[in-house]
Amino acid sequence: MNKPIRVLSLGAGVQSTALLLMMIHGEVEKADAVIFSDTGWEPKAVYEHLAKLELLMAENKMPFYKVSAGNIKTDFLESETRFATMPLYTLNKEGKSTMLMRQCTNEYKIQPLLKVQRELAGLKKGQRSKEHLITTIIGISYDESQRMRDPAFNWLRNEYPLVDRKITRQDCIKWCLDHGYDKPPRSACIGCPFKRNDEWRELKNNPEEWQDAVDFDKALRQKARLKQRFGWAGLHSSMKSLDEVDLRSDKEKGIYSLFDEGFSQECEGMCGI
Repeated sequence: MNKPIRVLSLGAGVQSTALLLMMIHGEVEKADAVIFSDTGWEPKAVYEHLAKLELLMAENKMPFYKVSAGNIKTDFLESETRFATMPLYTLNKEGKSTMLMRQCTNEYKIQPLLKVQRELAGLKKGQRSKEHLITTIIGISYDESQRMRDPAFNWLRNEYPLVDRKITRQDCIKWCLDHGYDKPPRSACIGCPFKRNDEWRELKNNPEEWQDAVDFDKALRQKARLKQRFGWAGLHSSMKSLDEVDLRSDKEKGIYSLFDEGFSQECEGMCGI
């Protein structure tokens, strides 16, 4: 029996970047292949960071695959046939804010990853195997261990080296800085509804990307299919247009608390790792 192929799922965020660099430094067993699923709507900082990682992988002879199922923003706004639901905020029957079921992670992240893994394993589309052929190495950190999942197929196994070593997200940042690397960016689509207010504020520091998110948010209300199904759809839980939301921190509003700003829901896919 051949040894299972080790595949690193690279999101180009904090945790998966640290994991890749730890492999290069020999602290974690090196992957046989690295795969980045591109949604087509990552911030510029992520693509610039990824380009640096590509050079490091080439220097260290780590096979790299950059795959894509399309541009998530363009597909969502322009396609009349594709409808991978984003976790948009809408109104339920009681008129209260609710989030749609997320399908975008599966279509734009997981399925492109699986396609390459099948090819590496020598499996055709739909072909099954009970043999352990692929180990997917996932950069979920110890403080996010609740996000760990079992794979959907018998031929896959998931491995979480950061959890096994009790390495947190902050530990990953520190490791990168201590080893002379820049702090990795957070990997998430520009218009991801899972952003917290502090992350929206940070996005405003990049006027071009902020306007991109604002324009997308407004365009959602013009989509006939969304109007028919949900009445209102948007990127922020306030149910306001993104450019009308008060994104000031509690401190800026003169509100003081013993606790930090509340966290929004976290993407459970591979977007931000």
